[in-house]
Amino acid sequence: MTSRFALALAGSVLCLALPACRGFKAEAPEGFAAFDDWTRFRAVSPEGVLYRVRSEKNDPEATLPFWREALKKRMLDAGYTLVTDGEAKAGAEAGYLLEVAAPVGQEDYTYLVAVFVRGSRLTIVEASGEVSKFRGRRAAVVAAIGKIAL
Repeated sequence: MTSRFALALAGSVLCLALPACRGFKAEAPEGFAAFDDWTRFRAVSPEGVLYRVRSEKNDPEATLPFWREALKKRMLDAGYTLVTDGEAKAGAEAGYLLEVAAPVGQEDYTYLVAVFVRGSRLTIVEASGEVSKFRGRRAAVVAAIGKIAL
């Protein structure tokens, strides 16, 4: 019994240390440098455009249409300006992509978020940066989203 407990505990600790246990595998967009940790994936471009992928509990457990509507409503109600929205793909997995903009001090920033629903988990992708800098990195961000393995 003790050895089974020790084995299960060791397996749990190992799972925490491996990125694959997060529920996704992500790569940095082209031209970005990655700094990976146990719970999420993050990368940054030389101009300061940020990219992050994380997994969260699907709570309340809901479908993609629910999260699409909730995300868009939340961001627009918060004062963001809609840039574009539509379908996103991570491999063959369908998701939702929302791109909004907002002023931050004297500059305007783009915030792109994509959400993918897989049962009890959500995979959330976020990217942001000053509008003119983000524009030059947007294609690489969208391509990296397409390469995420869920």
